[in-house]
Amino acid sequence: DRRNRMSEVVTRTRGEFLFGVLFFVAVLYGLSSAAIDLKRWFFEEDRIPVEGVVLQGSRDYVTNADVLGALRDDAATSNFFTLDVNDVQQRIADLPWVYQASVRKRWPALLYVYVVEQSPRAIWGNDRLLSDRGGIFKAPLERLKRPLVRLSGPDDMADRVWDEYRRFEQILALNGFHIDSMNLTPRHAWEVQLKDGPKLILGRGDATARLQRFLEVYPQIEPRERIAYLDLRYDTGFAVGWKPIEGTGNDQDRGKKPNSRT
Repeated sequence: DRRNRMSEVVTRTRGEFLFGVLFFVAVLYGLSSAAIDLKRWFFEEDRIPVEGVVLQGSRDYVTNADVLGALRDDAATSNFFTLDVNDVQQRIADLPWVYQASVRKRWPALLYVYVVEQSPRAIWGNDRLLSDRGGIFKAPLERLKRPLVRLSGPDDMADRVWDEYRRFEQILALNGFHIDSMNLTPRHAWEVQLKDGPKLILGRGDATARLQRFLEVYPQIEPRERIAYLDLRYDTGFAVGWKPIEGTGNDQDRGKKPNSRT
């Protein structure tokens, strides 16, 4: 009897052990399957799309449509968990009016976008803009909020052109004149177009002295409304270019040639 009881104990112990092992394996399998299903549920495309975009930062030129347009064509934005923040940030930073951008995700499915805009201070050339940070960028000019002076010259000298414009404008503004556009030629000669006034050809010499000469002699020239340009590159005096007379078909008027030296 004792031997039979011992045999029953051994048999029962083995059975319990095998049951425990099988139960443990079943639990592990269940957890593993659940983890796989959960991962598949989280990362399956379109399972948890970005539900909203919060735009932050002061904006005058960057529109909501600009930012949403940069996100709309990205398949990754349909899944909040697989969305690549760095990629989205670069997409927004590449928008014409954006200087910098930062993007972060916030649970449960929001995207926070902070934008720093470009701030234009002048039109550069025909279709670009000069930033107040000194860089040149291209953006739609029709969004400009105010008229800007038009500057041009070699791109690597944009900062110098801006500094000289401010200096020339200060001198002229004291006498009621304002600059409409200004150009630095490839030979580093200055040309200034005045608002409602003539073009000033200042050349490469002492531009300040030549501006002062213009201010002294311009009130004495008649008829001023007929002046197209003043060439101030001479050591003494200047040359006057006259506008053609409307309806005459030639550039002669009162004995004056189109370009005369004074």
